[in-house]
Amino acid sequence: MEHWRQTYLGMRSIPHTLNEFEFATFFTFSAKECALINARRRHVYRFALALHIGFVRMTGRTLDPCRYVPRNLWQHLEQQLQH
Repeated sequence: MEHWRQTYLGMRSIPHTLNEFEFATFFTFSAKECALINARRRHVYRFALALHIGFVRMTGRTLDPCRYVPRNLWQHLEQQLQH
């Protein structure tokens, strides 16, 4: 396992800062994945599903309730789901 992945394993909340590498690795979706997210969820739930999928990719576990999601992460997810 790559050393950069070990940092995130088992985390329970989203870090306050994420870099471009983390966006690209965990929170960027293929065209097929975006189409599935958009087709299977109403508009209000698409961001939540995309956030959850990315968090599972990053940590290997589901996201616990959290109070903070970085603004730039929401912006990145918006760009992803507009495809």
